[in-house]
Amino acid sequence: MTQVRQNFKGSMLIDLLVVLGIIALLSTIAIPYIREYQPNLKLRGTARNLTSDLRYAQQLTVTQQKVHLVYFDVANKKYLIQRLDTATTTVKTINFDPDISYQQITGLNNNYVYYNFYGGVSQPGEIILKNINNFTSTINIKASGYVELR
Repeated sequence: MTQVRQNFKGSMLIDLLVVLGIIALLSTIAIPYIREYQPNLKLRGTARNLTSDLRYAQQLTVTQQKVHLVYFDVANKKYLIQRLDTATTTVKTINFDPDISYQQITGLNNNYVYYNFYGGVSQPGEIILKNINNFTSTINIKASGYVELR
């Protein structure tokens, strides 16, 4: 039996360079799409967090039997959860990502959502958030206190 030996010097280096070239090409194609999609992810995350915090304020009102409210500070791109008692106490302050802002708040009295002891709100309303790509997310607050994210 004769042995055939081939010279494979440098073939591993060429394989490695080909793989690195493919990775660089795929990264060049994918990065712009990821950058465009990232603000949409931030918008959805912010809208989900706001929805959860509205429900949290409702839960605090019902369990503690103290009026809680959510104040939307449009100018500073944030919202606050506050407890009304003998003094107003801020329970939580949330600042938006710089890419997210309020587009519109309708139906609410002075940008406040007040919860009563049964979990309902004083006035129903709608909050529309937008990102730098002008995509929007809508949060609808019903009179019963039900919070719907669209």
